[in-house]
Parts: sequence; structure tokens; C-alpha cells
Amino acid sequence: MSMDRNKYVQCPCCRDRFSLSETLWIAAQYDDLKDDYFEDDLGNKTESKRFLPERFAPDWRAFDERGTKCRRTFACPKCHMEIPESYFNCEPLSVSIVGPTLAGKTFFLTALHHRLQQDPFERDYGLKGMFYDAAHYSAHSEKLEEHTDRLFHSFAPPDTVVALRADELGGNERKIFGPEGEYWVAIPYTYILREGERKRSLCLYDRAGKLFTQTVGKIGDARNVYNKILLASDILFFLYDPTQNGNCVKDYAPRYGRRIYSNGIVDKSKLIGAEEKILNSQIGESSNHVFGLVKNFIVQYAPQGLIENDKYTRYVCIVVTKCDAWEKCLSEKIQQYLREPPKGDVYGVIAEVSNEVEAWIGKHDPAFTASVRNFVKHYTYIPVSAAGRQAKKDDDSKVEGYDIGVEPLHPRWVDVPFLCALYPPQS
Repeated sequence: MSMDRNKYVQCPCCRDRFSLSETLWIAAQYDDLKDDYFEDDLGNKTESKRFLPERFAPDWRAFDERGTKCRRTFACPKCHMEIPESYFNCEPLSVSIVGPTLAGKTFFLTALHHRLQQDPFERDYGLKGMFYDAAHYSAHSEKLEEHTDRLFHSFAPPDTVVALRADELGGNERKIFGPEGEYWVAIPYTYILREGERKRSLCLYDRAGKLFTQTVGKIGDARNVYNKILLASDILFFLYDPTQNGNCVKDYAPRYGRRIYSNGIVDKSKLIGAEEKILNSQIGESSNHVFGLVKNFIVQYAPQGLIENDKYTRYVCIVVTKCDAWEKCLSEKIQQYLREPPKGDVYGVIAEVSNEVEAWIGKHDPAFTASVRNFVKHYTYIPVSAAGRQAKKDDDSKVEGYDIGVEPLHPRWVDVPFLCALYPPQS
């Protein structure tokens, strides 16, 4: 690594800072040269040893203790997780993604991953020289690729309903067996982007809203690592799902020719998405409830500078999911905007859309919009549709997803939150 060895780097997994001179190398693969930090369920060591090198080859690749020249693979000295070499030369940007259960995070992440592979930034936003390059973290990126293939590259026959299970993208954390005991680290979805000479890494941390609604466990618990990351994140994506708010559902359902009431009784067969969740009064995980818990946590544990004049200083993007289900509640002008990426005065269009979406949500869920407005200094409401059209149920109403092969899926505005993360608008 031909860089300033006194430079400090923040590990994308454990969030600890270290200098380049402390960076560990990963040894060549030997059955008896394994790292103590990583074990499988049977207690077997699973990964090659991490070490601080003493000898280098003329090409500046390190020799391990067996005298074998290593690949250029590096690891954090704290948690020993592998860090892509490209990450060291980047300006890091971290994004925590939070939202209630069934808000649509799995579909949003899958559609975003698909969209980024199409390199939309130069074509749609005029950001010259920017391209997509993913730094893969083992099985977690593989799951995203599998979801992308299932939704967007499927060879399934027409009318096949394809669904994604939220828990398939869950578990983006790993248990580490360090000298201080067992603890967890978070594994982000990492994208490396270039714009001319500028190189940036954007790490997305998928944090389930239910982790806020449950009691946090002992130190080292998986939930604690996400709390640490939330406080350290540069950007917060909060997913808001209007299909989980009864007032929103009552407003948009009739506009689509749907009657969810029959003789004054809710007809469950007419409900789609997360609408049925609003009938269960035992579930206390509304968007407003989860946002309130996030807010209280930040206020309680925020380091100096994160809260100024009772306002959260980091940028928050309210990602309003499933807009294909409720966009008819917006004006024709805004609906037209949502049919293609924002053009011309991009941030002017985004601001106009944000204002109308905020007003519509505020009409039906005023507690949520008031909470955001009173706590967050800079925020934007971005409507997204992961598929570009509404979900459907199969004939037995057991599987809910998208009918593949009948009409192509065209995600709408899923990359706009990504754009706002790179260049936050000032609200």
C-alpha cells in the first residue's frame, strides 16, 4: 500500500480506528495456519491467520511465517475482518438503514443493488467518471446477487409469483472470538465509486428496526454493534412504509379501485403488502414508534457534536417505500416526476417531491412528520418503488411477490437516496 502509513483508517466492520502501519496481512491458506478469531459452529478455525509482516518481497507483498508470499489481502488489527484494498484509498461514507418490520428493506436493497450495476450516475445525473465497483463481503453480497437474479433476471414462466424473504438478507453480522472475549461485528454492503480523481466508499449497514424494540442484551451482543455504528454513521436512511398506516391505506386504496371494507368489516383478502399488519394491535412497531426509539437512543448516547440546539446534525433520508401503492395520492406533476430519474434541476425536483410527500404523510401520520421536523436538521422524503408496480398474491394467497415474465420490473427512484447520501441536499 503506497500511502501515508501514519494515516488513520476506520474499520467498516467494527468501526475502530487504526493507522496504516498497524494493518494486518492475511497469510496464505494452510490447514494448520488459521486465525483464532474465526470459528464455525463446531469450533473449527475457518480463516487464514492475520499477522503484522516483518519481511516483504520486491513487489511489496508480505511473506507469512511459512515464507510464502501473500496475496494483497488485509485485515483490521482489532476485529481481524478482511478489508478490501480499495477501501484504504477511499473517502469513507457510512449509511445506517433502519425501519420497522415489513417496511420493504429487502426489496429496496435488492432493487438498489440492481440499479447500481447499471451505472446510472453518469447517464442520469451527469456525474462524470463515476462507476460501480462492489467490494464483496462473502455470502452477504452473494445473497444480494441471488435476490437480484430472482427478481430482475428470472427465466421463470409468465405469471410466476417470485417473493423475497426478509430474513435471507438478515444476519449481516459475525461473531468474533477476540482476546477480550466474544463480540459481534457488522458486515456492510460496500460500494466503491469514482468521480474523476475522487474515490469514495459507501458502506450500507442494514439494521433491523426490531433491534430497537427489543431489550439490548449484554455487552458484545449483535444489537450493540449496530448501536455503535448508528452513532458513527454519516447518513441515516429511515424507511417509512405507508401501507402500515391505517389512515394512509384508507386514503390510497379507493384511488386504485380497491374496497378494503365489506359491510363495515375489513376484508382481509383485499389487503396487500403490510396492510394486514395494521389490524394487529399487538404489534407496536409503527414507523413513528421505531423512529422515536432511534431518536431517544441518539439523544441518550450521542457523542459531542451530534446534537446541536436539540437537533440531530447528520443528514436523514426518509425513504418512503412502495410508492406504486400510494402515488395516486400525489399530484399529477409529482407522479410524472416519479416515472423517471429526476432531470434538469435535480435537487429542485427532489425538494418539490419531498415537500409533497411530507405533506401527504403529515396529513395521515402527523406525529411522525412532527417528530422528524423537530429533531432532524437536514432531511428529505424520497418515495421509492422497488419494482415499479404493485405486488400480487398467488392463487392460494400464500405467496406475495411480483409476477415475473408478464411485465418487466422497473424500480423507480431507488438510486435517489444513494445520490442524496453522496451529495446531501440542504433542507
